[in-house]
Amino acid sequence: MAAGIAHEINNPLTGVIGFSELLATREDLPKDVMADLQVINHGSQRVVEIVRRLLTFARQNKPVKTLLDVHELIDNTLEFRGYVFKTANIEIIRRYDLNLPWITADPGQLQQVFLNLIINAEQAMRKAHDGGKLTITTAQTNKFFSIRIADDGPGMTAEIKAKIFQPFFTTKGPKEGTGLGLSLAMAIILDHHGTIDVESEYDKGATFTINLPLNSDAEEYPIKTPAPPSMIEDNRTASILVVDDEEHICRLISRVLGQMRHNVESFNDPVKALLKLETTGYDLVLLDIRMPGMSGLEFYSQMIAKRPELAGKVIFMTGDMTLSDLEIHMQQTNLMHIVKPFHPSTLEQFLSKALKQQAG
Repeated sequence: MAAGIAHEINNPLTGVIGFSELLATREDLPKDVMADLQVINHGSQRVVEIVRRLLTFARQNKPVKTLLDVHELIDNTLEFRGYVFKTANIEIIRRYDLNLPWITADPGQLQQVFLNLIINAEQAMRKAHDGGKLTITTAQTNKFFSIRIADDGPGMTAEIKAKIFQPFFTTKGPKEGTGLGLSLAMAIILDHHGTIDVESEYDKGATFTINLPLNSDAEEYPIKTPAPPSMIEDNRTASILVVDDEEHICRLISRVLGQMRHNVESFNDPVKALLKLETTGYDLVLLDIRMPGMSGLEFYSQMIAKRPELAGKVIFMTGDMTLSDLEIHMQQTNLMHIVKPFHPSTLEQFLSKALKQQAG
C-alpha cells in the first residue's frame, strides 16, 4: 500500500517541483510571483519528506542494511509524532553528537525500534502528568554508537523492569498494547549485533539505551553537500527517448533536455515507443518502471531484444524504490536509476554522467 501511495503521489509531485523550479529560473517574473513559487516549492518538499518517511517505515521485508545517518532517522521518526507532541505538551530535547559517523543498519527496522520507544515514553508521560520532556542523546561509547531515549514519566518498579522485554508482557490495558513492541525491538537490535538496556526507578522516569556497532571504516562516511545547480558542461547533442505514462513528466523532461540542446522524443504508450525503436536509434533512454500494460523492466527486455546496443544506455525512473528485488536487480545489472520526484538539476547530472560513460 505504501509503495502504491508513493507512486501515485510522486508522479504528480515530480511535475509540481520540476515546473515550479523551471519557472523560478526565469528573470521576467514579478517578485510576488517568485514568492508564490517559493511557497509552492517549499510545500512540495514537505510532501517529499512525508512520503520518504512513510516508505522507510513501511519496509517490512528482509533486512536491507545500508549506510545511514542515525540522527536523520531519529528526526524522521519524531516527525511521525510531531502533532501529538504539540497537543500533548511534550517537549523534545535533542542532545546529538554531530561528529559521530554513519552506521550500517536497516532503516525500516531501526525506525520501528525508535518509534516503539518514543510512543511508549509519550503514553507514559501523558498518563502520569499530561505532558513531559523526552530527551534523546547520542554519543560514542567505546566502539558503539549509543542512543539514549529518556522520559520523565512514572518510571517502573524493579519487578516490571525485569519483565519488559518478555514477549506479551505489557502494563497497558487489553486494547492498548500487545506486549510485543519491546521484544521485537530487542530482536532487531540483537540482529544488528547491538544491545538495548533500560534504567528506571519508580516515579523517576525511564531511560532506554541502544548501542549499535560502528563500522570498522567509520571515518569514511558520506558528507551531505548540496547538489550543484546544473550539469558539468557537455557540448554533445544526444538523441534521447523518454517513456513514461504520465504526460506531464514527459513534458518536463523534454523541456529540461531541450534547454540542454538535446533531441528528445517522448511516448506515454510503451507499445508505441517499441514500434518507434524499430526504425529509430537513440543515444539514451529514460524509462519509467511502473506503467500500465507494460512495466519498465518488461519494456527493457523487449527493447534490448530489438536494440541490444541500448542495454547500457538506460536511466530508469521510479516513484517507489521499496521492493528489495527491484533494488537488487538494479545493482546486479549496474543500471542507473533516478527516484521521483527529482529536481531538473538532478536530471541534468544523471544525463551528464550517462553520456560521459558512453564517451569514455
